[in-house]
Amino acid sequence: KCYICRPINLIMIKKLLLTLLISATLASCVKKRDLSQNTVIAHILSQPDGLHPFNDNSAMRTFVFQYTQKTLIKLDIESLEYIPMLAKEMPTASEDNLSFTYELKDGIKWDDGTPLTAKDVAFSVKLMLSPLTNNAQIRSNYTTVIKSIELDKENPMKFTMHAQNVHWDNKYIFSELYMVQKSIWDKRGVLDNVNFADLLSDNFKETESLSDWFNAYNNADNSYQPELLVGLGAYQVTEWVASQYITIEKKENWWGKNDSSVYSKAYPDKIIFKIIKEDASAYLALKNQEIDVTYSLGTIKLMKLQEREYFNDNYESAFLDRYAFSYLGMNMKPDGIKRKPYFVDQKVRRAMAYLLPLDEIIEVMMHGKASRQASLISPLKKTYNDTLQLIPLDIEKAKELLAEAGWVDTDGDNIRDKMINGIKTPFSFKLSYMSSPTSKEIVLMIKESMYKAGVVAEPTPMDFTLFYKNAMDHNFDGMLGGWGGSASYSNPMQLWHTSSWVTKGSNFCGFGDAESDALIEAANLTLDPKTHNDALLRLQAKVYEDQPYVFMYSTKRKFAIHKRFNNRGMYYERPGVMLQNLDLKATFSSKNMTPTEN
Repeated sequence: KCYICRPINLIMIKKLLLTLLISATLASCVKKRDLSQNTVIAHILSQPDGLHPFNDNSAMRTFVFQYTQKTLIKLDIESLEYIPMLAKEMPTASEDNLSFTYELKDGIKWDDGTPLTAKDVAFSVKLMLSPLTNNAQIRSNYTTVIKSIELDKENPMKFTMHAQNVHWDNKYIFSELYMVQKSIWDKRGVLDNVNFADLLSDNFKETESLSDWFNAYNNADNSYQPELLVGLGAYQVTEWVASQYITIEKKENWWGKNDSSVYSKAYPDKIIFKIIKEDASAYLALKNQEIDVTYSLGTIKLMKLQEREYFNDNYESAFLDRYAFSYLGMNMKPDGIKRKPYFVDQKVRRAMAYLLPLDEIIEVMMHGKASRQASLISPLKKTYNDTLQLIPLDIEKAKELLAEAGWVDTDGDNIRDKMINGIKTPFSFKLSYMSSPTSKEIVLMIKESMYKAGVVAEPTPMDFTLFYKNAMDHNFDGMLGGWGGSASYSNPMQLWHTSSWVTKGSNFCGFGDAESDALIEAANLTLDPKTHNDALLRLQAKVYEDQPYVFMYSTKRKFAIHKRFNNRGMYYERPGVMLQNLDLKATFSSKNMTPTEN
């Protein structure tokens, strides 16, 4: 017998018991989430680029604005018909369809108790149209429609919008234009003496006072500081911890408590947008009931959860189509110095389309929960050009096109090259993308496929802010991006008109010429459905032929909503779920979550 070992073992046992006791004590001190609280925690993948009413433009910004801001009219998420929001009714049009008269609802009040009036509308429109507002990405959607706002001399709640021309969007232009409070932003009336004709003039003159005012208005603080993020919505931003969460809380004396619109219901006391980038972390958060809503969980993670009884007991989930799409964009007008002319030739751009393994990406990365499209318009819409054929993976066809464009492998290193301005240039371009585990794997699949044709795609991950800035500055070779869509008319002016490239708007790639601009204008400047639809069909065909984008696929929206809430609506139309409609049940028995899985 080893008597010396006995006391040592006793000491070890005592230490082990003490460790277990401390661990148990600490575990008991961890405060579990109280599911009886009327708080909705929603999972989002990234924080907004900002919450400025005009200058920021990310999908996350628009998602938060559903609850903090208001527009005059809105596309109803349920009926897909336009409905009045701040206006008493849809506008009355003049006989020539160039003037539209609105009257605001009574009783709409800003947070300081002052009423919304037509002067606030005119002020908001001036901000949207002004060339000094940092909103080049969307401004053209409004400057091509709105000519002026005429205030009613007798009724402060009434105004008329005069249009530039007959335009498809004239009646609906206020559906995405958020109202801002004139008395807060322009106490000295700096913009009172600026008329609409001046703002829209090509010879707009910037005065010192206007420059100072807009410098202050465009300041980044107005995008991030909670006390400045005010609006007519039922909720107010109260806290924003960068890259972690944004909290909005229901206002105590909100004007719209008696409004029955789906956009005006406000059941939760608090909504927290929790930023979770990693699928694994979001999966665990759902498993432990740490979040109530997600529409952006990875496909495989949601499919795995749907196999678990405990998840289905606590959550309702689904995959639904949506109007958004992903794309590979190519810089058609590089500066030739910082960015080389890889994609100035249409044959090269078409070759890229033949090199993308899209069916494999959908099968492997999306697990079939996505569908391909060949155009800038969603196949869910009647205006989709279904004569355009999906471009298949065809390495040999891509090689032929690259060779015809002068890209050949002259030195046997399996990388195609070409003499550009007297310099031998290998076809090795940077492929920019927003960093995430899924996008990383997709880029690697693209890289492998392209290398088979002698093209090197260098993965270049970055966060949203830098990615978006580079896109607007045309500072990229190729980029993987995506656009959200809607059942409503998406004016192609923003993405496809040449003016939107010149002004560093959303025409990132430099697509377009006189013909495509004319088609956009033909679609917009009419009220005749046939003329409108024909122009859109021809525009889609031209974009398809010129190939500034490789249209990749539209992923299905992935929903999970906790069953402790009523009104768990899920929609094709963005944002897909209306968080303020979630009505906490009086009683809900949460099922215990399974602590371990095989």
